[in-house]
Amino acid sequence: MTKMKAHLSKSVVVLSASIALCSTGFAAVVYDNTAATNSLNRSFSAGNNIEFGDQIFLEGSDRRVTDFRFDYFLSTGSARAELFFYQNNGAGGTAPGTLLYRSGQFDLATGVQSIVAQGLSVSVGNTFTWAVAFSGVDLGEEAGLLLFSPPTIGASIDDFWVKDSAGNWSTFLIDAGATPANFAARVTAVPEPSTYALAVSMVLAWFGYRGYKRRSA
Repeated sequence: MTKMKAHLSKSVVVLSASIALCSTGFAAVVYDNTAATNSLNRSFSAGNNIEFGDQIFLEGSDRRVTDFRFDYFLSTGSARAELFFYQNNGAGGTAPGTLLYRSGQFDLATGVQSIVAQGLSVSVGNTFTWAVAFSGVDLGEEAGLLLFSPPTIGASIDDFWVKDSAGNWSTFLIDAGATPANFAARVTAVPEPSTYALAVSMVLAWFGYRGYKRRSA
């Protein structure tokens, strides 16, 4: 079903998978596993219509995702993929459970590429699982995700999730755990609206107080 292979190309082309629109002011990178120096020069070949996911842990306090990037490869031909975000509240309280985001299918280009989903507005917790399902990968063609480690921002567990045809999730290791199963991705987020509104109100209150003191002097 799956296997490991070397990178097919060093070139990276950024595509757009823009879905919803929101303000990205005050945005911060809260997870990053895309540094070239952290490339394991390995990739994970994925089967058709099977969701493969990586549970990640975010830094900072911004938890409304606005941009999400992941890297993939496609050997030849044409194929499609779909991106998902899950809350880890499923079986045992740790498996992917509640679906937070689903991109819909998008086309893939050959070689080593990046997909950047922009203009999102998805609230996540301190940890969530992002997953990808490939489709249209024909016999003799290969598609999969790139392996980088360790993340430069945030953290990732060294196993990965797989969703079976019955909808159940299980964890797997690569090379019996010798190779971290950390897929290349970057997450950009902004504060939740309530947090942002509180910060703005505090700033306005401070300026109001300063104005009052000045008038009273």
